[in-house]
Amino acid sequence: MTSTRKTGQFLAVLAHDVETELATIHLANSGQAVPQSRQFLQEELLGWGFSRKDELTDRVLLVASELVTNSVLHGRTRPAGETETLGLSLSVKPGAALGILVTDNSPNVPAPVFRPDTADGGRGLRLVSAIADHWTAAPATRDGEVVGKRVWAFFRWPGEAEVPARKREVASSGCTAVEAR
Repeated sequence: MTSTRKTGQFLAVLAHDVETELATIHLANSGQAVPQSRQFLQEELLGWGFSRKDELTDRVLLVASELVTNSVLHGRTRPAGETETLGLSLSVKPGAALGILVTDNSPNVPAPVFRPDTADGGRGLRLVSAIADHWTAAPATRDGEVVGKRVWAFFRWPGEAEVPARKREVASSGCTAVEAR
């Protein structure tokens, strides 16, 4: 994570600018959420004209995989066997930025942990820090109560990339809500 100023700049562009599009999916908080999230994001990015082999596509998919995996491993609050969901959103401001948001029910905000090279895990957020242009996390509140957390990752629009026209309105999976703001 980096500065609050950077977070504010990305959020200002993605949350408050006109012509920002938002696509959201809610998934069962299970191991299947990771490949489903990748498919959802890949369909959305393809809809924006990014190719499957585009560097930005690879970066977004890798960061999303890490954040959704963290949610699956650490974000459940209900007993095993009870259904629980996580949310994944993609915000796109053509020519400026892309952002992904992962939400879950756990109030525990993630922080990078430094593990020995021989450890089996615990490097996901360091990877997110290295690949995303910025990321941050905060508790999610409703009526003054903490009800979960939100983890954002931000990516600058590639400087040399043209602003492609949106090729379709809704991902072929049919489980998105796409809206222009």
